[in-house]
Amino acid sequence: MSCLKAPPSAPLISVSARWAARGLCAATALALAACGTTGGGAGQAAACKPLSGSVSRTQGAVVGAAVGAVAGGLVGSQVSDRSSVGARNGALLGAIGGALAGSAYAKHISMTEQADGTVKLNIPGKVMFASNSSDLSPEFRGTLDKVGGVIAEYCGVNARIVGHTDSQGEAAYNQALSQRRAASVQQYLSAVLSGKGAQGRQLAVEGAGESQPVASNLNEDGRAQNRRVEVFIIPPKS
Repeated sequence: MSCLKAPPSAPLISVSARWAARGLCAATALALAACGTTGGGAGQAAACKPLSGSVSRTQGAVVGAAVGAVAGGLVGSQVSDRSSVGARNGALLGAIGGALAGSAYAKHISMTEQADGTVKLNIPGKVMFASNSSDLSPEFRGTLDKVGGVIAEYCGVNARIVGHTDSQGEAAYNQALSQRRAASVQQYLSAVLSGKGAQGRQLAVEGAGESQPVASNLNEDGRAQNRRVEVFIIPPKS
């Protein structure tokens, strides 16, 4: 299976439904063929795969953009324009998007590439936790299994988990709740990585409380957007 080439004049972040579907197919093939996990039982160390050189810069950018659109996100910059991270992040974007495409919650999760090459997953709190709870929803654990699988599969990939709340209630309570929610995600991902023999990865945790809203707290729709967990998947520096 081969990836289709987009016309030179076509912007990478503007992907039609047809291109997105074909990009998803190509990304899935990439994840299976180029980034597959080496066999091994639970708890046994598996050989990780290097990100560098997995795909060409142009191919990685097209696949990453297409999969980002399918997964409900937007690739924030053109990967192929930055030679230092182009191929590496094209592979990472494709693998994350391909993994999330099989999740029942894919349409709720946005995926954005940051300026430093980190890939941010923005996950609404409502699909992960009950109101005022930090207990991870059993239904969402399968999605985190997929995220943890990508982290474990690539050598040197780490993550940072940040919890957020709306501004309802006391600020101190919201700060503590956001920290507990981020810690719940970290603990689950840590167990996933341990089961795949990737215990050495760094999973940083931060609770931001109500301090970093992305929408207005004056209405329920905005508050729902602010109640979220962000998982930053960090590629190796080289």
